[in-house]
Formats: sequence, structure tokens, C-alpha cells
Amino acid sequence: MSTAILQTSDLKKRAGKVLDAARRAPQFVIRNGHLFQITLTELPVGQNPAPGFFADAYPLTADRTALESAAGRVPQILERR
Repeated sequence: MSTAILQTSDLKKRAGKVLDAARRAPQFVIRNGHLFQITLTELPVGQNPAPGFFADAYPLTADRTALESAAGRVPQILERR
């Protein structure tokens, strides 16, 4: 299978075909002097962080507990513009 290096304009015109081709082999795109590789990859399934992984980033302080408790009692209204 041949490999082509595309310009950004080619990718914009043929995005669907390029992504379909990436299922079979990596595709390469040049943009602003940088070379990007488009390749198919598998999504990790069931790899959530362990419970408490972010606990130190979000400490449970009295202020936070009060805010979350109060926010739960306020009716939420969707504003559309």
C-alpha cells in the first residue's frame, strides 16, 4: 500500500476518504511545516482512575460542602438566547 503525504487543503477536501484510509494504514498531513500522523487506535475500555485518584485535587472542605448542598436546593433554569 502506498503512503501519501497530504497538504491541509487536501485533508479538508477529502476528510472522509482520508479517515477511511487511516483504518488500513497511517495517513500523513503537513501543516505549517509540521508533519501529523492520522492512525486508527483503540479506545481504552474500563480504565477509569482508581477511586480517590483526584481526591487531593478536590478537597472536601466545609465551604465546598455548604456550596454543593445549597446548589442542590436551587431550581435550575435553562436560559436560551
